[in-house]
Amino acid sequence: MAGPSADRTSGERFLAAAERHGLLLDSFWGLAESSSGPLKLAALMVPSAGGSIMTFVSTVSEAEVVHAARLLEEAAHHPPQGVLLQALLEPKEIFAAAAFRQAGYVDVGELMYLKRPWTSPGPIHGELPSGVTVERWRAGLEDDLAAALDRTYIDTLDCPELCGLRETRDVIASHRATGEFDPSLWWLVRFEGEPEGALLLNPCPSQGHTELVYLGLGPRLRGKQLGVRLLRSGLSALSRRSHRTVLCAVDERNAPARQLYEREGFRPFARRTALVRPVLHA
Repeated sequence: MAGPSADRTSGERFLAAAERHGLLLDSFWGLAESSSGPLKLAALMVPSAGGSIMTFVSTVSEAEVVHAARLLEEAAHHPPQGVLLQALLEPKEIFAAAAFRQAGYVDVGELMYLKRPWTSPGPIHGELPSGVTVERWRAGLEDDLAAALDRTYIDTLDCPELCGLRETRDVIASHRATGEFDPSLWWLVRFEGEPEGALLLNPCPSQGHTELVYLGLGPRLRGKQLGVRLLRSGLSALSRRSHRTVLCAVDERNAPARQLYEREGFRPFARRTALVRPVLHA
């Protein structure tokens, strides 16, 4: 969001973009020195699928941290429908991050964003490990997918602070809403018939890429080189698609995942600080 130095044209562009993308401005908050004065700070909460509410704030200076925190705190007490307030800040937004923390948001990880221009992935050798099966998504697997994700959250290194803040079905709804859901690019992994992992890819045609929404394995399948096998299979499924550049995000603390992606040709291009605050219902 623009800072107080932005001109009228910036505001008009924002309003036009909001209308174009169907963005409701019902949860737009502003802070001014008087009822008739210009806004010094602004915050916007945008609900999305799965109960998450993304929170944006205008540029915050060091002198404005306390005021921005007060604005965010007030907005947090009147959120749109949802269960979890979220914010993703660039590393340079240190004063905005301080304001979010003062307003009750907690850090859940430093996210590294990576991308890989599509080239043919490496070969997939041999058979699946004994007891492991992989099947494409189909209607009726909702409970199994939720169980698989719950297994992957056990001792996870990827934003473990998020575990339990939303129902797993809400998380799945959020995954489905990323880009365009394509069931042919979702896979469920089983071990001895029980759900134990998942690979989820979603095309994002408007951005010209495909997003690796989720790749995770439960404890019984870790350390068996299955992650690289799943990733290469997923990349192979994109071979005839027009939007084949693949993007993903990973917690910087998750060294095994970072090493896997980097070995498979992903390179970092951005970082964000992730903060959340549960919605407190009256």
